[in-house]
Amino acid sequence: MFQQDGALCGQHCLNNALQSSLFSAVDLSEIARQLDEKERQTMAERGTDTKEYREFIANPSSNFDDSGYFSVQVLSEALGNMNLELVSFQSDDSRAAKARNAPVEERLFVCHMEDHWFSMRKFGQQWVNLNSTLTGPELLTDTYFNMLLSTLQNEGGRLFVVFGELPFSEADEVFSNLRRTEDGSYFDDGEGHRLGSDQLDEATAMERGLRLSLAKTPAEAVRAQRAAFLSRFTAPTPAEAASNQNSAVADQKN
Repeated sequence: MFQQDGALCGQHCLNNALQSSLFSAVDLSEIARQLDEKERQTMAERGTDTKEYREFIANPSSNFDDSGYFSVQVLSEALGNMNLELVSFQSDDSRAAKARNAPVEERLFVCHMEDHWFSMRKFGQQWVNLNSTLTGPELLTDTYFNMLLSTLQNEGGRLFVVFGELPFSEADEVFSNLRRTEDGSYFDDGEGHRLGSDQLDEATAMERGLRLSLAKTPAEAVRAQRAAFLSRFTAPTPAEAASNQNSAVADQKN
């Protein structure tokens, strides 16, 4: 699991959630820069001599800062480039309403509390807290997961549900049948019985194995994922755009 490094919690939140070192601080900074430029262009359309425009130019970015903190807009844009959608837990979206009725049935939550981003993801039957300030993944019972969501909301935190097809993780297979019960023991949904004390060490080993399997992706696969991400986000250079336009004209002539 990616642990806290400076204030790069947004980057760690996304990488832990997707179980891959897909997003670098440079990638997210570029997203933030482009969002800033879009906001600037929108304000410039109303006039560059207005007080609002001058204040916008004079103030630092609202999408990122020098400490490595990123806004919800940056996280949303980054996930969007992976065909995933970040939706506020309290929004009027029908999917969010469904999530509020049964949050344990969702797959991924992104949480914001006191300027800190972290994620909680369901692997197989098991919810896991992937907070980068922890020493490792924290397994959550369904009851504790619900309590944690309520506590975060009551203390002023913001919750977001992620919709879309999440990338497969080895942890999904580990917990496809095995899950932690409310009393802290394990229940094998596939076999239909609770693991006894003689098997508890095996279950504990699986939990420790999760610490190793989480966020482990072959370097080649990571490079391929990053290339796919960057190809979706990075705009073509002027030369590339001209080449594409010429190709399109040639196609039309043919």
